[in-house]
Amino acid sequence: MQRIFSVLIFLFTTAILSGNSFGMNDFKKQAKVRAPELAGGKSWLNTEKPLSIAGLKGKVVLLDFWTYGCINCIHIIPDLKKLEEKYPNNLVVIGVHSAKFDNEKDTENIRNIVLRYGIEHPVVNDADFKIWDAYAIKGWPGLVVIDPNGYVIKTLFGEGHFQEIDQTISETIAEFRKKGQLNEQSLKFALERAKIGDLPLAFPGKVLADEKSKRLFISDSNHNRIVVTDF
Repeated sequence: MQRIFSVLIFLFTTAILSGNSFGMNDFKKQAKVRAPELAGGKSWLNTEKPLSIAGLKGKVVLLDFWTYGCINCIHIIPDLKKLEEKYPNNLVVIGVHSAKFDNEKDTENIRNIVLRYGIEHPVVNDADFKIWDAYAIKGWPGLVVIDPNGYVIKTLFGEGHFQEIDQTISETIAEFRKKGQLNEQSLKFALERAKIGDLPLAFPGKVLADEKSKRLFISDSNHNRIVVTDF
């Protein structure tokens, strides 16, 4: 009996490792998990209304679980922008701001960070960790890729995953385009930046006063320029 049991274990293990229809393919099917809805957020930024996974059917969705006090979270903002620019009609990035400290739960503070770093995708204030818990996130930043049918296909933590996420998105788009299951209509969001208009200065960093010339040199950070004026 013990010998038969050992043989069965061996055959099962071999089947999984070989990736045949008995092993790996069945395992992948069983491991497929429906993405939880984005419920429980305190408020939303960069969008007129809350978004839902169901409402984004046909799109690849990338959830970025972050908090603005996390330097690693700030580091991956450029990567997110690259992906948004590369897949403008097929990818929707959603920032899920799950605060580490109490002051980071304030929507206005999050809004200022959104403006400061030029974040142009929707952001939900997950102040009570409802979405965080639903996705079983364990740390910042957490990245979750969801396919156009609403299933989680990849979860990663930390920074430095651009190539892997890019490849996953590219392959998923190709797969679902072949099936005719993509929604390739571009989405427009109500950006926080548009609500305040074009200000003379945007998050100025430093000021240098030149007494001799009676001029001020202002680092206008978000406009990527140095403003020179008299005083």
